Amino acid sequence: MKKLTAITLSLSVCLFGADFWQSKPFTDWSDKDVQKMIESSPWAKSISIPIGSEGPRPGGARRGSMGETDSPARSSSMGEDPMGNAGGGRGGRNRDGDSGIGEPVASTVVVVRWQTALPVKQALVKMKYGAEVTTSEEAKKILAADASTAYVIAITGIGRDMVRGDAEAIKKDLIERTSLAVKGKDDIKPADIQLGKAPKGIEVYFVFPKKVEFSLDDKEVEFATKLGPAAIKQKFRLKDMVYNGKLAL
Repeated sequence: MKKLTAITLSLSVCLFGADFWQSKPFTDWSDKDVQKMIESSPWAKSISIPIGSEGPRPGGARRGSMGETDSPARSSSMGEDPMGNAGGGRGGRNRDGDSGIGEPVASTVVVVRWQTALPVKQALVKMKYGAEVTTSEEAKKILAADASTAYVIAITGIGRDMVRGDAEAIKKDLIERTSLAVKGKDDIKPADIQLGKAPKGIEVYFVFPKKVEFSLDDKEVEFATKLGPAAIKQKFRLKDMVYNGKLAL
């Protein structure tokens, strides 16, 4: 009897300490759970990047810092051209109120997220469809979409001033500057870049062909890119990205 009680208590402690994606189905995830999955989980990392001044613009005007960043939960449709006539950000004044070169370098927070991972897709449809997630045909289509041919990594919360210009030129530049790397294997370059509008920023989706299959033996995958002057690097620990007994990428 004592042995049975000890086993029961041990199981209770394990369940209590488990992450929410291990202890309950995604249909029971709370708003807080969903936000954590898409912003701060093994599949999503929030990182700070510099957004310093780039010097005077023609006519004496200066490029300001980025405006507010949007919550990555507000995903928009992929493939739109968000460049357009983007509004300017904050004025180019330093902390002392003086305009000029040599102002302090500001920073912003972006989220690097493994968009094709099943728990991320589940969090996004749960956020969009709420209680109807189990009955919505559209939600079912999103979850059933084939992810066997590509990995998609998203960066959300990017200010418009950070990637201003011609959309096709930006895509070409990002393809050259971006890679997925695993020790002992060839780097993977993106086959496509897709841009999406967000209410207060831009979302960029990096589509990598599955030329290389990752496994737990690879231990880490590093995503690297460069947005304007800002280098972005993020490592993902594969052993932490196991979901329902499978590596979820």
